[in-house]
Amino acid sequence: MAILEVLSGFLRPPDCLACGAADAWPCCSVCLPPEPAGPGPWSLAAEPTVTMWALGLYGDALRAAVLAGKLRGQAAALGALGRRLGSLLLGAGIGADLVTWIAARPARGLPRDHARQVAAGVAGALDLPLVDLLVPMAGRDLGRARAGLDRRAGAGPDLGARAGPDWGAGADSDQCGPAPVDRARVRPPPRVRHRLEGGRVLVVDDVATTGRTLAGAASALRRAGARDVEVAVLGASSAAFGPPADPRSSGARPGRRGPP
Repeated sequence: MAILEVLSGFLRPPDCLACGAADAWPCCSVCLPPEPAGPGPWSLAAEPTVTMWALGLYGDALRAAVLAGKLRGQAAALGALGRRLGSLLLGAGIGADLVTWIAARPARGLPRDHARQVAAGVAGALDLPLVDLLVPMAGRDLGRARAGLDRRAGAGPDLGARAGPDWGAGADSDQCGPAPVDRARVRPPPRVRHRLEGGRVLVVDDVATTGRTLAGAASALRRAGARDVEVAVLGASSAAFGPPADPRSSGARPGRRGPP
């Protein structure tokens, strides 16, 4: 085990990806507390009948960690954060039969499997099968546009900011993510590979900006036969969050609350 730890230190820095604290990869307990107030359940603003779970707002330390995984060659950080999200979902008592992810088309011939890496961590923590159910459709790729904005943007909203009952309504896009996107240019929702015979599906993505892609995936899975669909992301802009969801409708144990 000691040899593996030494070798892993050569492959990736062992420091916090947000503040650089030593031996605190991927995020130290100050930048991303190991026990936040709770990952949800929240309703998805783009489709309030869909329950959403998240580590928190996409900003500051969480954004730094996600971007390190996506843009700085530290893909293992996405899996580690996915395991943290999955552990929180396990503690919340989420009910699901399998995990899938929002698939993305290759960029410049290279695969982009960020969501799959997060989903693998979530599935491992929940001890659920990871199933490739969704096929990406052609159209404008919001993930690439968001990555460009992330490269140019500064710090995002305060992860510790307190959310009121209308958190996410009328969000300031300059603080919480990209500006509103023209609906006519948004790519179609993913296509489901095959029919489902009921079951509860958890759809995972790395980040939710507006939540419309997740809403489209949930609708497609329901039409394909899924009995219940919930979504989970590492971080979400405040515009993606709807009001707190009823735990009874989400399959989670009552008494859990979302991020403060």
